[in-house]
Amino acid sequence: MPQRTTPGGSKKKKGRAPKHQNSFAFRHNPKSKKTDKILNSPNVGVCRRCHDKIEWRKKYRKYKPRTQLGKCNLCCGKNIKAAYHTICTECAG
Repeated sequence: MPQRTTPGGSKKKKGRAPKHQNSFAFRHNPKSKKTDKILNSPNVGVCRRCHDKIEWRKKYRKYKPRTQLGKCNLCCGKNIKAAYHTICTECAG
């Protein structure tokens, strides 16, 4: 949205309220194999903040499973299987 500058130099946001408000929460497709795989994947070896972010991604279907192995930031081995993780289970545990 465009921003206007007031005479004092501070920026003022120009905008409106949303036209439509959500009336119900997001729901997964209950018979999806991909959803079952995502929801059953373990979420261990991360800090509390990252854990909450990953759980939010799972809840709102923003979680994308990893297709290739990732590289660990500590031991530099290609052995990370879980998405959104940066340290392998050996280094984390």
